[in-house]
Amino acid sequence: MKVQFLSASSDHRTRAGGGKHAAKKRRDEGLFWWTILITLLMGLATFCWFFSIMVFKYPEKPFNYKLLTKLEKLEEIKKFDPLFVPTGTFHGARELLAKYYNYNGEQLGLLNDLLKRSYIMNYANEGPVYVRGAYTVVNSRKLAEGDLITEGWVVRARSTEIEDVEIELLLPGANQEASPYSPGETFTLDNKATFGSVVHVSRDAETDGLCASVIPIAYGTYKAGEQQTISLIPPKVLNMESPWPLTKSEPGGTQVAAKVEL
Repeated sequence: MKVQFLSASSDHRTRAGGGKHAAKKRRDEGLFWWTILITLLMGLATFCWFFSIMVFKYPEKPFNYKLLTKLEKLEEIKKFDPLFVPTGTFHGARELLAKYYNYNGEQLGLLNDLLKRSYIMNYANEGPVYVRGAYTVVNSRKLAEGDLITEGWVVRARSTEIEDVEIELLLPGANQEASPYSPGETFTLDNKATFGSVVHVSRDAETDGLCASVIPIAYGTYKAGEQQTISLIPPKVLNMESPWPLTKSEPGGTQVAAKVEL
């Protein structure tokens, strides 16, 4: 009986020790998985924080712009008072050519991102690059679905000062059926009323010239020619996937760079 009692006691202690070991093992396993979960959550939080910074910092990127627009996190494009437009620099055709002609593809890409970002952010951090001078109309067409702005007109024009420089003047909200300018007509951009701000700069592969895409950021009543006035409205939404430039320099034509989905 004594031997049996000791044996039973030994078995009890063995079972008790095994139970404690199993419980400790379960606690260790639980701690391991909790550590994994917390690490993953910290990684996810870091990614979300970094992602949100990149989205807000670069609103000109198509995905970022769509997301911010959907979440209503972007301020609407402002209609600036001509007396209180953002402070910027004014450039004639020769100055534009001297400033941007030697830019390579990568430099132009960075420049155009900055120009669009500044436009979207209403020039809160960067001043506009304004265009001035006289330009002769090459062609024009209505803005369409595939363009940066879908309503209004775009006018392609060549500098009267130097033929290597052209602009495409975007006129948002101009809803007349006839073009505001005729081919061969000359108009002037100045530093008193038009305030045409550059949103894109491109090089013409065929002519090796320069083309600046320009938007008059004062909007409102815009004088087109000697007698005609048109009403410009800030765009509500932009198509950041638009190809550039929007037009081609071909006299007498209405060549369209944007692809319109029918």
